[in-house]
Amino acid sequence: MNSKEETQDSLPPRLKVITTGIIIAKALANAVYALLKLLPVQNKVVFITWNSNDVTPDFQTLIAQLTILKRPPKVVALCRELGSGIGAYLLYGFHMLVQMYAMATAKVVVLDAYCVTASILNHRRDLRLVQIWHALGAFKKFGWSVVDKSEGWAAQSRIPPRTLSHLLRMHHGYTAAAVSYSGAIPFYAEAFNADPSIFHVAWLPRVEQLRDKERMAALRTAILRAHPQLAGGNVVLYAPTIRLVDADDSRVVSLVDAIGASGWKLVAKIHPVRGQESVPIFPDQCVQVDDFSAIQMLAIADAVITDYSAIAYEAYICGLPVYFYAHDMDAYEEARGFYTAPVRFPSTFYESPQDLVSDMTARSFDPSAIADFVEIFLEDSDNREDILALITPGS
Repeated sequence: MNSKEETQDSLPPRLKVITTGIIIAKALANAVYALLKLLPVQNKVVFITWNSNDVTPDFQTLIAQLTILKRPPKVVALCRELGSGIGAYLLYGFHMLVQMYAMATAKVVVLDAYCVTASILNHRRDLRLVQIWHALGAFKKFGWSVVDKSEGWAAQSRIPPRTLSHLLRMHHGYTAAAVSYSGAIPFYAEAFNADPSIFHVAWLPRVEQLRDKERMAALRTAILRAHPQLAGGNVVLYAPTIRLVDADDSRVVSLVDAIGASGWKLVAKIHPVRGQESVPIFPDQCVQVDDFSAIQMLAIADAVITDYSAIAYEAYICGLPVYFYAHDMDAYEEARGFYTAPVRFPSTFYESPQDLVSDMTARSFDPSAIADFVEIFLEDSDNREDILALITPGS
């Protein structure tokens, strides 16, 4: 079924107008892009994300590695969050024109999330479109796996989610994609609606950084220098997943109160994905750390609490215990779902904040189980490739 058929079938008149507008906008964008593709192709690698206004750490590392190649390519980083409201959409529309020029004249485009222009445009056959998805492992479902679920991205629109996903050709056109272990390939293939042959077992740059003890020690020193109040006590990082459907805030309050009563020093980090504003969380009970990310805070954390965030994978790499505070597993399974069953994680799921804090204080966890789990999702075998090779022009 083509996009036009999808959008015109059984839709109310107002939505038919909107979907027709999207079809026309796509056609106009491709017409402009066809002209831009007449420009000379440069030895250029373009990095694009809508998850951050800053160059992400993984992008930073890859850019630094590209610059020291014998024949370094030109590098362009286009990092801009997609905000909400008509004004933000219009500004992002102009930014998409910048993306189009960059892609039309590049040899390689690197993404860490869905990108509208990357999917809807008809690219040159020799353009390499590489997806290095921002989350490690394969925990929560995403992309086409959740297209009909309430926690799916497209479900937030008035347009039927499957119709919108087809219109915007969600995750279409990738020529290569990275996964941290071969067992994740079927899941990512489903999420991207892609052929399994495009997937490569290749670690994200952050993996080596988290495994570098000297680097993590230096990061710990930098954090303590900036936030000396974190010294001399147990530090717990609370990093919940993004919620597209409202969560029960009262349960978070109960958790924060239980942690405060235990004497642990709490740092809370909301999910960094677009739309999550950087605002103080429980300013009277948490140590506010705005200058270091949740991933960086693993250098100083003694434990991590989350509900269903993939930060659990990074924590396990650091050998840290993870305590899952999740009372709504059945509901979340219905709203989003999991690739990896929660029971397979080397951690306990808690409904009671008091029980969680009690076990955390008692250091109740199994280091050997964590190490075994890491061996699975960080496949270090002959199949593993260097992620830099995926994005290097001419490789």
